[in-house]
Amino acid sequence: MTAPGPAPHSTNDPEDIAVSAEGRPQPDTSARARLARLTRVFPSTAAGNQLVFVALIDSFGTGIFLSGSVIFLTRVAGLTGAQIGLGLSAAGIVGLISTVPIGVVADRIGTRKVLVALQIWRAAWFVAYAYTGSFPFFLVVACMLAMAEKATGPLNQAVIAAAVGDNDRVRTMALVRVVRNVGFSLGALAGTTLVALGSNAGFRSIILTNAASFLLAGILLARIPLLNPTASARRTGPWHSLASLRDGRYLTLTGLNGIVVMHMTLLSVGIPLWILTHTSAPPPLTGVIILVNTVLVILLQVRVSRGCDDIVVASSRMRWAAGALAGCCLLLGLSSGTTSVVATGLIVAAVILLTGAEMWQAAGSWGISFELAPPDRRGEYLSVFSLGTTLQSIVGPVLLTALVVPHATVGWLGLGAMFLVTGLILPAVATPRRQPA
Repeated sequence: MTAPGPAPHSTNDPEDIAVSAEGRPQPDTSARARLARLTRVFPSTAAGNQLVFVALIDSFGTGIFLSGSVIFLTRVAGLTGAQIGLGLSAAGIVGLISTVPIGVVADRIGTRKVLVALQIWRAAWFVAYAYTGSFPFFLVVACMLAMAEKATGPLNQAVIAAAVGDNDRVRTMALVRVVRNVGFSLGALAGTTLVALGSNAGFRSIILTNAASFLLAGILLARIPLLNPTASARRTGPWHSLASLRDGRYLTLTGLNGIVVMHMTLLSVGIPLWILTHTSAPPPLTGVIILVNTVLVILLQVRVSRGCDDIVVASSRMRWAAGALAGCCLLLGLSSGTTSVVATGLIVAAVILLTGAEMWQAAGSWGISFELAPPDRRGEYLSVFSLGTTLQSIVGPVLLTALVVPHATVGWLGLGAMFLVTGLILPAVATPRRQPA
């Protein structure tokens, strides 16, 4: 799946174009031109490449952790499923509350400094996590980790903007996202090997490897040069510091993005539950759809993100994302009551649409949130924008499991209508920021 959009480089580059005998331009197929096109896959700056490498290390450790975390908590730490769920819910609330204040602090003392500190913080608490042996201890560790983990995403986005500049920020974010998917996959594979050992030491090594990945990521981040210092919002007064919470348009876009980003919960909760309870599709399809999604994101995310540094293009991508999600919901609704083959085909097609929506939403949200955040308050504003995703992670599972899936086709049509309305509203709200006179 591809998306049209302006290419980041001129099509008149002499490395790419040759002229035929008739005077018409022809693609240059020389080795030099092929190498030039290949290198354009990577960020155009050394800082961008370093950030991509940091993302690979970070995601590899996280992939290892996710492959065995639940088994570790139940078999080694001795926690019940209810205790794990309660601890993670409490951690989610802590993360929701702490994200914006951390963003404000980052604007005051430097985004990179705070991001490095958060990575080291995560490393320290994951070391503690490896020795969890009771519910109170797990609760404290989970909440301390959530403080850092919810704030890391928007601060990483702000550091990318400061390190690579405005013209390369969305493409770098896209590459980071691709590499993170690769890292998760490789980490999960490595983690599965450790889980197979079945020993307490093996499970602890999973957690400690994740801790080491965060420590290494923090060390590397501290060495990345920045084009634009990010510590400039040194104003007094807490209410003045939280100007983003009085920015009605930005808050509206935060909420609208939170609706479109429901593709995350659709893929992880809604569609698997639908497959198992309302269709004749084979249960292993729940794993296949994750594979399809991951491969498509790795192959197409950078291409889909082209042009999204422009807010008009970015808002258009968000509209496409909402429309694709509406189409996904329609196909899912039609998959009930059909044969196994038909249901499988409809669900795979729905997941392809969902993956397109995921890529368009990611690219569009990067462009919108970057462009509408004041440069001296990016940490704060991007932290606020991330709250839409956090709220979706709380509301989305309840909406899907209680209202959409139980009501079958009617539920999917209702959800699709919500996506369509969101897609109509978004471009009207996401207009370019007015420049000061």
